[in-house]
Amino acid sequence: MPGFCRIARAIMVAWLATACVPLGLQAAARTFGKAILLKKSVSLGEALKNPEKHKTQRVLLEGRISDVCQMKGCWLMLSEGDQAIRIKFEGYSFFVPKDSRGKKARVEGRLIQQTISEEMARHYAEEQSAKANLSTIQGPQRVVTLEATGVEISD
Repeated sequence: MPGFCRIARAIMVAWLATACVPLGLQAAARTFGKAILLKKSVSLGEALKNPEKHKTQRVLLEGRISDVCQMKGCWLMLSEGDQAIRIKFEGYSFFVPKDSRGKKARVEGRLIQQTISEEMARHYAEEQSAKANLSTIQGPQRVVTLEATGVEISD
């Protein structure tokens, strides 16, 4: 009977381990910066179509990380379909892993419309993982970015 008890105990431990975790549950998201408080997200398309609406209030965006600053992880590009937005981090107070490309992300923060210099646009292009053709960057660039207070990254 001792062999039977060991087998029964192993089966019980395996069952408990799987029964307590819902099927399809992935590893917990890693949070960078402050905790995300908003529950309802806005589509990236809607946010980019009407950034003024989200200028003074925080917004939650969800998507895939299509690029990350390869120098420090001090910005990321969040994509949803064919749309993308650069995410910078409030007060340069946190960074994300440089190998986060392709992972899912939830990002909370404030939308900012601004004009960046040609020099800054080239700087961002140089930090991308896929090198851009710098000769196509001419003059000041009008951009919409999100200044994030918090980022959650999952697989």
